[in-house]
Amino acid sequence: MKSGRVRFIFLPLFVLGSFLLFSCAPSVKQYPKINQLLLYQDYNSACKLVKESKKTYAKRNAALYYLDQGILLHYAARYKESNLNLFEAESIMDELYTKSLSKEAASFLISDNTIPYRGEDFERAMVNLFMALNYVGLGDWEGALVEARKVDNTLSIINSKYDEEKRNVYKEDGFIRFLMGTLYEAEGEINDAFISYRKAEEVYRADYALNYGVRPPAFLIENLLAAADAMDFHQEMREIQNAYPHVTFGDLAEKTGMAEVLFVHYNGLGPEKVENSLVVPMPDGFLVKIAYPTFVKRSYQISHGQITLRNMESGESYRFPTVLMEDITSIAITNLENRINRIKAKAIVRATTKYLISKQAEKAARKEGGEWLGLMVKFTATVASAATEQADVRHWRLLPAEIRVGRVVIAPGKYRGKIDFVDARGAVMSSREIPPFSVKKTEKGFFMFRTL
Repeated sequence: MKSGRVRFIFLPLFVLGSFLLFSCAPSVKQYPKINQLLLYQDYNSACKLVKESKKTYAKRNAALYYLDQGILLHYAARYKESNLNLFEAESIMDELYTKSLSKEAASFLISDNTIPYRGEDFERAMVNLFMALNYVGLGDWEGALVEARKVDNTLSIINSKYDEEKRNVYKEDGFIRFLMGTLYEAEGEINDAFISYRKAEEVYRADYALNYGVRPPAFLIENLLAAADAMDFHQEMREIQNAYPHVTFGDLAEKTGMAEVLFVHYNGLGPEKVENSLVVPMPDGFLVKIAYPTFVKRSYQISHGQITLRNMESGESYRFPTVLMEDITSIAITNLENRINRIKAKAIVRATTKYLISKQAEKAARKEGGEWLGLMVKFTATVASAATEQADVRHWRLLPAEIRVGRVVIAPGKYRGKIDFVDARGAVMSSREIPPFSVKKTEKGFFMFRTL
């Protein structure tokens, strides 16, 4: 047997094997420790751990490093640093998103894990959402509005790349529209506030309720009615009141003598992306593996937050819950399901390519070395093909499962209180003190809490 022939036989197998290490997902060994630190609200130590683990992300997973660091810094209320990291993640993902598909050739031969991670479609929108919330934390309403507007713009650009019948269900964000309405109202831009509230109501009613089971919160409708009343939009008011007869509201003039405080509650861990696979036996004895990812919901005990506030001067008390406004888990699961057929089609093409390469190698081996060498090459090819066929299970692991919001309109003054985090039966799992704070009339106040 000629040496040139031997090299020809084993070259395809060498190509598959040489990419084996590169087809692996990034290390996830740091995440259990990070989650433990999140549980104990030690966000700064979690940031430090991610920084120390930077090398484990590898160059092709640079976006994931900045995503993780960015959101941990947000939980730590280090909002400026958080935005610096999220901006880096956004820049990487934007650059990768615009690159030619010709540069992804290895993903058609080996695995999607060989190409740089550019984020799930919904994750790209979540970057701008959390950047907007960082600006909220900094008290920069204009900066928050700039990032908030980018959310729907990002979703629009993403969906424009797909055929109309293949577009994502997640095409607009109801929570970010509500936040925009609140910020426009804070700046006295009531017409813009009305437009944002109206759009938020539409997204919740026609999209979120249908696809994720999340209905418009009562306080969204209250704010929408108040804005419509202030603008003398009488027809719109009648339409809204007919659709939501149970919701009452105070007019905006009355509200301007009050303050509005919102409690943003990040709850649970977002879904985990795992591999699904099937092995297809071919008529000639080869085994072909097809792998694809799926999101799996992670369980969490806390159902919602129950907030109690007391005016330190008048003694008046307020008690209200946090309500679901952004079901990130359902958005992630549905978003991946929307494009799973595209992922499966690519996996089938990849599996077919590997199969044809393996058949070619086996045929050459049998011709040059007989039955034994043919069987050895067939076995090696099957193992190499299966080992390199791995679903891309990379994702932004530190997102919350959901964003809940508690909202109250209160008289100006000094307040203190607490938030009880309760399970589905109403049992208090944990509590946190709300530090004393003061609000003035027309002021918007924001507090942010993280629970697992």
